[in-house]
Amino acid sequence: MKGVTLTINKAAKQLIATIDPLLVDDFLQPEAIEAFIHESEYKQFFILNNAIASLCEQSNAAKKSKNLGELHQAVGEIRDASVTVTIANDQMSVEMTIESPYAGSVPTYEELLALLRQKGVNRGVSKKRMKNLLFQASEADSGIEFTDIVAIGLPAKDGKPSRLKSLFPNALDRILQPQEAGNNKVNMRNLGDILCVQAKIAVAKREPPGKGRAGYTVTDSPLSPNEGQWLPIKLGANTSISLQDENIILAEVSGQPKFENDIMNVDNTFQTKGVNVGTGNINYDGAVIVNGDVTESMEVIAKGDITINGFVESATIRAGGDIIITEGAMGKMNEEDCKLHAKGSVFVQHGQGLDIVANKNLNVRKQLAYSRVKCGGIVTIGEPDRPMGNLFASTIQCGSTLYAGTVGAVSGSSLIVDFSESVNKLNARYEAVLTSLKQLRENNFDHQVKLRELHAKHIPNGLLNQLNKIDAVFESEKHLLKWLETVEQDLRQAKIDFEKNAKVVAHKELFPGVSIKMNKRHWRSEKEYLKSVISLEEGKWQHTPLIN
Repeated sequence: MKGVTLTINKAAKQLIATIDPLLVDDFLQPEAIEAFIHESEYKQFFILNNAIASLCEQSNAAKKSKNLGELHQAVGEIRDASVTVTIANDQMSVEMTIESPYAGSVPTYEELLALLRQKGVNRGVSKKRMKNLLFQASEADSGIEFTDIVAIGLPAKDGKPSRLKSLFPNALDRILQPQEAGNNKVNMRNLGDILCVQAKIAVAKREPPGKGRAGYTVTDSPLSPNEGQWLPIKLGANTSISLQDENIILAEVSGQPKFENDIMNVDNTFQTKGVNVGTGNINYDGAVIVNGDVTESMEVIAKGDITINGFVESATIRAGGDIIITEGAMGKMNEEDCKLHAKGSVFVQHGQGLDIVANKNLNVRKQLAYSRVKCGGIVTIGEPDRPMGNLFASTIQCGSTLYAGTVGAVSGSSLIVDFSESVNKLNARYEAVLTSLKQLRENNFDHQVKLRELHAKHIPNGLLNQLNKIDAVFESEKHLLKWLETVEQDLRQAKIDFEKNAKVVAHKELFPGVSIKMNKRHWRSEKEYLKSVISLEEGKWQHTPLIN
């Protein structure tokens, strides 16, 4: 810029502007000086706007009075990066802000650490975050602020409450874990003994609550946890608490233990060597164990679990709990006259011509064909950890993911996997809750307005008790509204989770003829695929290769 030169006073860390009024063409404006600095090698300096304005006034006055002596003024400064440390009120976090330097330097990590120590910060410091802040400040233009949390305390973790632990595995858990055969191998044919316990035997134990984990603040003040609570024991059927130890649950009868939802039940158990025309049908108020086959047209009905250590042929099995068939089950092809209906889960080695209803999960160990299935949970054809079984020529109504090895058959026989009924039930529940929530919100708003009007009026002493009762009812209504809002949120999330889990996973191959449905959304396999996953992506069925 004509008549203006810039130099550095290193000792004072200043940018000096020198003006020769003789060489300046016209009166100077502060904006022109600022632009000149920003276009020069000194653009990183901190600009002193007031000093520039003062210098321009002096130059213009000198030019007007024809005073031609040089003018000198500090118009900029070298400023190192500034650091601000803020400790949260609860001393559980530290926020650090670094403003990038004006032609100056940034501090070192060691200097930042020393600053934190000076502030009393001794725990939870993140070296990585501080170095990242320093890097950002060193690379940025002047005067840019960067902020991050650089230290975090550890909250105390309260102890977990006491919990009930079963001393015996459930029948279904045992059946899914074949017994060891030595040499780190398992015998897939040995599923263990059928488990029954004698009366007065301990079947469950209440484990003590946890002590929790201590924490600390960033200033290294200790935080003490609360010990977990002792929760009361919920007794199930045919159980009692030991008189010698209040944490031990005893069986009151000889029977089959079943632990579910933190409650231990011991079902009265009926055992037979088989079910046929000689024994007659079975209808028992407890658990049933059949150590043999169930022959054609026979019925086994129980309120508890049904375990069949044998084969089922064209029979009806209905359980209030789980159904476990250690061998296979078969009905007439295309008639599904072998019925397995359980309010719990169903396990069977292999099946054909079956009518299966499982409120929870279904696990067929080897193969399922020519069957009709209605399952509220996961369908697994094969080992639970790596399903490699075969599924074909069936209709499956599924409530979650279907896993198998081979899905469909080379012949292209029809296999339908339908998620419609489960999602429709979920949608119906959501709509019912949403309708109730909308109505309750409207009622609650109206009641709030009317109560406000009542409280604004003079209420005689004789009616104050009635008004207090109305207030109490209104508070109950608010609690109900809050609970219903939580239910609505849970159901909304359940709908999202359902579509996320509604998929078919084929660990070996998927053949033509496989149809997958969810109401109007339909996908059909027209060719053979190797390892595959069919799932919903953005509301549409998509095929993706399975990589494992």
